[in-house]
Amino acid sequence: MITLAVSLVTGFLVTFLSTPYAEKYLMASGIFAVDQQKKDKPRLASSGGITVLFGFLSSMTIYMALTSIPGGSAVNLTILLAALSSVIIISLIGLLDDIHVDLEAVMTEHLSIGDDEIDIELHRQTNIESLPHQKLLNRLSGNFSKDKDSNDDEMLRNGLGQIPKMLFVLPAALPLIAVGAGSWSMTLPIIDFTINWGITYPLLLLPLGLLFVSNVVNMLAGTNGLSGGMSLVASTALGIFGYLNGQIEAAVIAWSLSAALAAFMYFNFYPASILPGDSLTYLCGAAIFSSMVIGNMEKFGVFIFTPYILEFFLKLRSGFSARSWGILQQDGTLDSHHDKIYSLTHVFMRRNMTERQITVSLITIETLICVTGLILFTVVL
Repeated sequence: MITLAVSLVTGFLVTFLSTPYAEKYLMASGIFAVDQQKKDKPRLASSGGITVLFGFLSSMTIYMALTSIPGGSAVNLTILLAALSSVIIISLIGLLDDIHVDLEAVMTEHLSIGDDEIDIELHRQTNIESLPHQKLLNRLSGNFSKDKDSNDDEMLRNGLGQIPKMLFVLPAALPLIAVGAGSWSMTLPIIDFTINWGITYPLLLLPLGLLFVSNVVNMLAGTNGLSGGMSLVASTALGIFGYLNGQIEAAVIAWSLSAALAAFMYFNFYPASILPGDSLTYLCGAAIFSSMVIGNMEKFGVFIFTPYILEFFLKLRSGFSARSWGILQQDGTLDSHHDKIYSLTHVFMRRNMTERQITVSLITIETLICVTGLILFTVVL
């Protein structure tokens, strides 16, 4: 336990101490976004998940190093390294999405000589859109340049398209497949019926599971601290469940994420000074999924992922085009962009809640679900 405590404290401190520097670096690099739900619409550093990744890596590697010395705890380092590889791969995909900035907008805004601002007229001097390679990039990314008709005209970042993001996630499952993570069979509770998945588990279910989990974590976001807070609760519960069931490796993965997220929440909770970006949501999804699979905790994982599953079906109704974030009203509450409910955040927007209240409400619901799951799966079933 001392080894685990040291590694978790290390992960917390690395994230906590590196985030302020990351804020300055990301802003200077043009990796920022507009916080649309604030009155003055401040521009905040995005891709804050990079500091959570540093903390997660530090916690995991310190734990593996301390357990490798003579007298250390016996753990499966191969499994931990596989999980670490999957998380790194998928985090890089999220980072690529975060840094896909609109260079014309950034350069036009920031470049100036004396009192005369330089107008970078890239599209007039060179018709970038007409180039063959740019046409292909536009189809993949959803258009590199800003959409002039978009309501998000203040956003200087346009990420990768949904299809390439989903495809790029699949290679992250390869390390878990290579080490044979997970169980090829599953016993349903109460009815005591066993399903043998066979070869379809590593070749189909595991990659699709990672694809689903990483994307639904990315879907349920939109308010300060929401994605990080809910992932913190879920990963903490997974760690507790894994530890109680003797799945130490799964607990280490989950708690390493929890430690880094706890530090990040200091900066990301309302009012945030840094935004998480896809690098965080994808990281959380990969780490949580790895913990589930390695600890054979899929049933418990599905239970605590109830809000995310609901979010998936709500977004499905809109063709995955709905916005989770809202429109700031005069009284500080948020109103939805849509007439129908396409996100769990919309449910609370209809109750005239503020951004902070929406975040706290959803995190509280996730906490209650996790506590119920721990009681149900450790005591009742």
